[in-house]
Amino acid sequence: YSWSVKGMSGFGDLPECLVSYDIERSGEAVKLTMMESHSWDVPADILAGGQTGWPKILSSLKSVLETGKPVSMAMEGPPPGMVEAVKKAVAEKPWLKP
Repeated sequence: YSWSVKGMSGFGDLPECLVSYDIERSGEAVKLTMMESHSWDVPADILAGGQTGWPKILSSLKSVLETGKPVSMAMEGPPPGMVEAVKKAVAEKPWLKP
């Protein structure tokens, strides 16, 4: 699917990535592991967005699995450099180069 981040036109033009979750019981808690796979060398400034956002999203998912209730938390905007890196990647399309 395609989604956008506020202020980040073109984000949906990046190649899709595969995100998978491994969920297993660990005593009274849940062990939640997420893997993200890309078909191209993603610039560090773009990866920084996931490194900022995924922990919050996964924390809330883990809470739902353990308690049935999500954790409510504010999501900040994209990290510095991410918007510019996305615009550059969309313009240059490095995933199409040999």
